[in-house]
Amino acid sequence: MNAIEISQLSYKYPQNNYYSLHDVSLNIRAQCCTGIIGPNGAGKSTFISALCGLIPNFKGSIVYPNTSGKSKALIDCVKDKVSLVPQEYAFYPQLTVLQNLHYFLSLCCIHNSEWKILLADILAQCELNEVKNHKAKNLSGGYKRRLNIAIALVKKPEVLFLDEPTVGIDPESRAVIIRLLESFKLQGKTLLFTSHMLDEVEKICDDIIVFRDGKAQMNEKHQQENILLTVRFNQSPDNLDFLTIYEQSANNTYQIVLNSPEALAAQLQQLTQVAHQIININYSANSVERIYNHTQALK
Repeated sequence: MNAIEISQLSYKYPQNNYYSLHDVSLNIRAQCCTGIIGPNGAGKSTFISALCGLIPNFKGSIVYPNTSGKSKALIDCVKDKVSLVPQEYAFYPQLTVLQNLHYFLSLCCIHNSEWKILLADILAQCELNEVKNHKAKNLSGGYKRRLNIAIALVKKPEVLFLDEPTVGIDPESRAVIIRLLESFKLQGKTLLFTSHMLDEVEKICDDIIVFRDGKAQMNEKHQQENILLTVRFNQSPDNLDFLTIYEQSANNTYQIVLNSPEALAAQLQQLTQVAHQIININYSANSVERIYNHTQALK
């Protein structure tokens, strides 16, 4: 089941002569964690803004499917089920952690009788109990990041967007937030988050979207588990016909992505035909870093 369906999404800021998003079509799977990666200016934040209903007049469509079968406007879907954790701090620094949570709860359509249980749950999940009476401005960077996430939880979202939630914090605080995101996955929430930390994306994401120049490519979990086979020859190999299914990555070096150990075994058997010309063979899991580097020139 899809949580979000995006078709031919394009957007150009009025002051720009290029598209920040260009013909993006993909589906976000429900109850999964999708990582959004790419260089600065590639379109990641604009993509999140569009999906959260924060930019008007985009081309294409964004649909949040629902089981009732009734069509709802994007902004109504966002109000019902979506929360955004921005990269900037989104709380009142002069208020305490608890006061901030009380204030944002007051903006939600949640009955007062639920507040006590909900607040206790959020404080526990985000490990904020020991600082709940501290003013937000006096918190460490890690606690501020957790408060940002805690505020997003007050409306009990089904879909949670996080824009670089671990930026600028120490390794211990980063580990706490990664554990928190993993717990959200277990709860069945749909997560989408941007990060420049490819190791954390690889650790917790089911699917990955790579952005470059406003274009996007989806890599689902099974694609990340593919096997990359690299073969280096001592000279241009004789049997070039055999290598037509490979991609030449450098002089006398060829690569192919395989989807199973059986396919790898078959290729290794084929390579015995040119074994005398081979200097090196390497195969490994198709890591997030490799996917990122491989999609630097999206078409």
